[in-house]
Amino acid sequence: MKSGPDQDLLDDAIQHLMDATSNLRSIFSPGQRAFNRGSAPTALSASPRKFLAFCAFVKLMRQQSNFFTEPTSVLAITVPHDWPIDDFEYVADLCLKPRDGGFSRLKTFLHPPRNKRGAWDFNPNSYLDAQKLIVFLPRGAELHPAFAISADGVIDLESLDDRHVDSLARQMEAGPLSPDEKELLRQQDPIYIDSIFRRGRSAASALTRLRGLSSQSGSARKLVPLISYGEAGKWGLKLKSDFQRWRAGQLDWSDLDKGVLLYGPPGTGKTSFAASLAAECGAHLVPTSLSKWQSHGHLGDLLKAMRIDFAEARENAPSILLIDEIDSIGDRRAFSGDNKHYCIEVVNALLEALDGAGTREGVIVVASTNFPEALDPALLRSGRLETHVEMKRPSLKERAQVLHFYLPDLGSTKEFYEVARHLHGKTGADLEHLARKAKQRARDANRELRIEDLWDAVPLQSVLTDDERWRVSVHEAAHAVVTELSGLGHVTCIEVFDDIQDNVEVHDALGRTSSDCPIPAIKTEEWYRWDIAINLAGMAGEELLLGSRSTTAGGSRGSDVPSATETAAEMVAKFALGNRLAVFPDDVDRPVYQVIEDVPQLRAEIDGILDTEYARAKTLLEAERDTVIALARALKEARRLEGGRLEALLGDFKTPGRPTKPLELNG
Repeated sequence: MKSGPDQDLLDDAIQHLMDATSNLRSIFSPGQRAFNRGSAPTALSASPRKFLAFCAFVKLMRQQSNFFTEPTSVLAITVPHDWPIDDFEYVADLCLKPRDGGFSRLKTFLHPPRNKRGAWDFNPNSYLDAQKLIVFLPRGAELHPAFAISADGVIDLESLDDRHVDSLARQMEAGPLSPDEKELLRQQDPIYIDSIFRRGRSAASALTRLRGLSSQSGSARKLVPLISYGEAGKWGLKLKSDFQRWRAGQLDWSDLDKGVLLYGPPGTGKTSFAASLAAECGAHLVPTSLSKWQSHGHLGDLLKAMRIDFAEARENAPSILLIDEIDSIGDRRAFSGDNKHYCIEVVNALLEALDGAGTREGVIVVASTNFPEALDPALLRSGRLETHVEMKRPSLKERAQVLHFYLPDLGSTKEFYEVARHLHGKTGADLEHLARKAKQRARDANRELRIEDLWDAVPLQSVLTDDERWRVSVHEAAHAVVTELSGLGHVTCIEVFDDIQDNVEVHDALGRTSSDCPIPAIKTEEWYRWDIAINLAGMAGEELLLGSRSTTAGGSRGSDVPSATETAAEMVAKFALGNRLAVFPDDVDRPVYQVIEDVPQLRAEIDGILDTEYARAKTLLEAERDTVIALARALKEARRLEGGRLEALLGDFKTPGRPTKPLELNG
């Protein structure tokens, strides 16, 4: 026989042809026919939901020819996280059960999460010995590394295809469904499918009833517009604009904020803001929290629930994922005891989820907390919760806007302003409650709502006496004068409030001085000392002009004296801006106040700084006594000073402007 290069080429060509013929035969072999698409009636007799699962599985497997033609194959299939995963084991057996010896070594496996110790409770090798293996797991769940390495593909199973739903409706004689009704069906929990599709009954009518039940469950709560949320609202409106440009293809997702931390006192609307943000952006809202994740059981279940929520956000993008009370996650630096490993695992898992920027396109994470200082710093880095917005109690204008929003047919803008003027310190939740009380009064009287109903709902108040109003005016005027003398910034508004509400802390109910102050990149010791002097100026002014001090400078964190104390503690315990070079930096496990309690020398040094700056503020005010008195008199009369009149009263202190950032002193 002739040999040589030409003969070798011919032999190779013949071999390739034989291989191709073998592959074609395998496709049409009895083994392939064991992929039984004729079992649909059996699936339908089991349940409508299993029929839809069967259709989805068949559609997916028709695209996986390699699974049938290759000698061995491993396929990982992720299914909708809220769909009972047992359905897919049933339909896989129905489609691929052995026939004439075909696929006799097929196995299916329902992939469980890690156990409470973070370990796997199964041996993957006992499944990987199968000739053909299909692994089912919920979308977003963790796949065992052994399966991830051996799998020929990890494929998402898409359920509730229009054609499959139409086929089910025809066979159940349940009537046709419109595109909107099919979309509503996709938004429901799959456990309702068997109730929606009952033979001879209208599926559309069942969906209408389900929609009504959903609205009654509280999901139809009226949402406050973003404009009523101050700085957070401005950020939200910017995000809304960016969302629109991203949808239009005019902006890359990488150019949008990845996440935001909302912090502030309870009741300021952090949670409701996320709902309003999602509504205005046309985004899907996924509300969650550590307590929700923990309700699923041990550590493995918690981590699974976390991943499922992130997966839901990705599936329904664009979406807003709200992590409420994120401070409960904790700070890895502070963990100790028997639960340390558990807590660290939770933080690490959340960091991993936040880092999935490549798989988070269309997902914005919003986290809320009352205690931002309790967070692990790693959560706040770029690409995670990189934007930080303080949620404050609404201003006068914002209070009026919120009242008008909840009571749109009641009163004029001026009347809402008059009511809002008596609601200083109230949160958005408080205002919504007042609006409900006003409506209830009108219902009880069986008549239309009146502005008097809203006035009657306003809490009992104690009106300031003339002497009390004078004291508060002196206090705020002293803050303003020392602020101007310091050169740290300029006063923009001074207020005295007309009344004290019974359920509002005293220092929040009396007055406020607002300033535009720059925050320098490098803070000097002098900057810190001026900041302390400004905080203590109100108390010093009272003692100087009235001969005594009062409770207006204290009472809670955020008021004058606690703020000054915290600043002084930061100076000496964190930055060595006192008499000692030893410091207690951020990465210690204890807050500054605990360090001070354990080191009496620091307490003495902090007291010395406070005494010195209090004396300085008092000396400055003595030199400007006439200006303080004139400013206090004008404030007592007007209740609020801003704009041109304030500039005229403080004209002697004004210096050329600089980059600024708002600062408010309460009390």
